[in-house]
Amino acid sequence: MSIILKKKKGLLTPKSHAPKANQILGGLGMGSIIGASLNKELALESVIEEAIENLIMDKLLLHSTRLLRGLDYFPTYCLIEGEKRVKAIYVKKRMWLNYIQIERSDIISSGATPEEFIKFMRKKRCKKIKIDREQLENNI
Repeated sequence: MSIILKKKKGLLTPKSHAPKANQILGGLGMGSIIGASLNKELALESVIEEAIENLIMDKLLLHSTRLLRGLDYFPTYCLIEGEKRVKAIYVKKRMWLNYIQIERSDIISSGATPEEFIKFMRKKRCKKIKIDREQLENNI
């Protein structure tokens, strides 16, 4: 039998109840993925986020996922079949001068949609830059 500790105001005290069935079986149950009881949607979302992280880190040559917080980005749009869609996303670190282009095809080949990519950037607290036409022509 294992001892389960509970943190209570800075002290670790053992709980007084018996372990549950899922604690004994190690989380193996219906719908589990490799022993963890996760929803399929959460598992899919985490795989997509990991693919987006890897894409950004490869393009920008970052060494740590922690560096994702200090990024600036702006999307460019085009009309595809009469709908406004993301053409490319330009990303840079705040202290860099030049933007790195991540094209729509690169994003889609990583397994994510451009909308999921932008949602990920918001989640990581990256700063969306508003850029006018002159700055766009000068920077790119």
